[in-house]
Amino acid sequence: MDQKPWWKNLQPLRLRPCWSIVWNKLESLEPDDLTEDDPAWQFTLAPDILYMRKQSGGQTVAIDLGWYPDGDPAGAYRLEAILDDNWENPILECTSRSTREIVETMEYWLFECLPCSQQVDEKSFRRRHPNRK
Repeated sequence: MDQKPWWKNLQPLRLRPCWSIVWNKLESLEPDDLTEDDPAWQFTLAPDILYMRKQSGGQTVAIDLGWYPDGDPAGAYRLEAILDDNWENPILECTSRSTREIVETMEYWLFECLPCSQQVDEKSFRRRHPNRK
């Protein structure tokens, strides 16, 4: 039996050209559609699913996606935007069990919230874009 290559399961993403993907293991699947014994819980839904970043004028913005707790069917995706490696205080956050919602949120951040050619002024950014969990 022929098995589909692993990369054909990856979720298509729209990106702006200023962003670099460091790693991407986000698959086109909906966690609520999986059975409890599906191998995706062990191999796909993990803390390190996707990481991308952009640099502008010495400033780094990163987007990180993981599943927490690792492999737990009761868990959820956690999507964060990190400014200058300040992992303790993300500038944007979203938690969801829906792959579709996570992708829509990430693309919104990339195209509407995090401009390619400008640095992020953290104080005014946080006023305009309050975090939602």
